[in-house]
Amino acid sequence: MNAFEKASSDVNGTAQDTRTDFHSSIDRVADQAQPMVDKVAMRAHDGVDQVGDRVDQVSDTVAKASERLMVRGKQLGAACQRAGETGRGYVRERPAVSLLVAVAAGYGLSKLLGSRK
Repeated sequence: MNAFEKASSDVNGTAQDTRTDFHSSIDRVADQAQPMVDKVAMRAHDGVDQVGDRVDQVSDTVAKASERLMVRGKQLGAACQRAGETGRGYVRERPAVSLLVAVAAGYGLSKLLGSRK
């Protein structure tokens, strides 16, 4: 074997050794990176779950508030209806007094709004 063949053989052997070393280094890095990737993925999933839980809580709170507002609205509507019926009954029982109150209210409003000119 001449010097050229020996050098060529040494280069090929070194290239194979380097190639093997690179492969093992890549495998070690991949093995070390996998737990970190799993940890990051788990934290990301936990974060999404927490945001989802918060959205559910807000949605429940809004639904409860909406129900309360609907109940209050119905109560207010019923109170207005009762007040209207009471007013109609008062006008039927005392038409003259009701007319005088309406005229006084109209006069007061005209003076209040007329003074802005």
